[in-house]
Amino acid sequence: MHFERRRRDNINEKIQELSTLLPEIYVDSANKPNKGVILRKSVDYIRHLQQLVTSQNNRNQELEAQLRARNGAVSPGDESNANGVNGAGPGPQLQQDFGMMRIVSGGSNGGQN
Repeated sequence: MHFERRRRDNINEKIQELSTLLPEIYVDSANKPNKGVILRKSVDYIRHLQQLVTSQNNRNQELEAQLRARNGAVSPGDESNANGVNGAGPGPQLQQDFGMMRIVSGGSNGGQN
């Protein structure tokens, strides 16, 4: 019995935590949401975030393709030269950070941050 109570308390605590992580547009502030509503809204929000990530990844790929087209096609082993690394080119430098891409403008420092 004690383990069942602890398991239930843990589930309730995590459902309550989920409700605090939801943006206000997903929460009906007029009514206190029950567990089922919180779980459903959490799933909806996670799916929305997944769509945003997919959309952002697609946009990043489009921008990378535009940069490659602008700077000329480069073989996969020669990406550092096309991206302005080590001052090899005047164009922007691409940096891969934890699956995210950012563009760092090259300056007098040879394209380095």
